[in-house]
Amino acid sequence: MSQAFSTDYATMKQAEAMFKSTHTQMVQALDDLEADIEARLAVWEDDSRDAYFEAKAKWDKAAREMADLVKEFGEGIGTAQQNYQSAEQSNTELWG
Repeated sequence: MSQAFSTDYATMKQAEAMFKSTHTQMVQALDDLEADIEARLAVWEDDSRDAYFEAKAKWDKAAREMADLVKEFGEGIGTAQQNYQSAEQSNTELWG
């Protein structure tokens, strides 16, 4: 026996907005951290500074990729919501 399926468009819109907001907050936090670190490290002048910045480049890349994934999740939810709503509207028009 099949099970009924339903979706709540408002909840999907809220989830999309939450992911977008989280992405914005993540990017802002990373930018703020970057500015703070740059100011503090401006006087650092030995080989360990170079090693730190090499490692930091990897951390930055991973953090930006994570933020991008959060953004993509939100976009995916938005696309799914639009697709579900369009399908429902098309089906309603078939019977209307």
